[in-house]
Amino acid sequence: MKKRKAAVAAPISTYKDSHNSERIQADTQKARKAIVLEMLKGGMQTTAMGLNVMIGGNDARRWMTEVRRKADGYTVRTYPLRDRRVVYRLERISTDYNLFSGQEDAGHE
Repeated sequence: MKKRKAAVAAPISTYKDSHNSERIQADTQKARKAIVLEMLKGGMQTTAMGLNVMIGGNDARRWMTEVRRKADGYTVRTYPLRDRRVVYRLERISTDYNLFSGQEDAGHE
């Protein structure tokens, strides 16, 4: 009679496509979220599945709601893809308001 070998857990695979990055290696989920937030502020764009992989959780959309509330000076933009996924991107809010912007060509002196 042959002994059966115990099942071995498969290594964590990382989900990657053109809108994601690899898993963030940090000790805590809070640290991973801080790193991902800085990456998003730096121009990275990602899907919810990519965020879940990078953060190591399963609540990326809830976390993006928190980011919408807490990211001062940034707004969260969402771009739907054909396969029903959504790409998230942080964009800086322009704070260079000028009372007379857009009126230079109006001929006012």
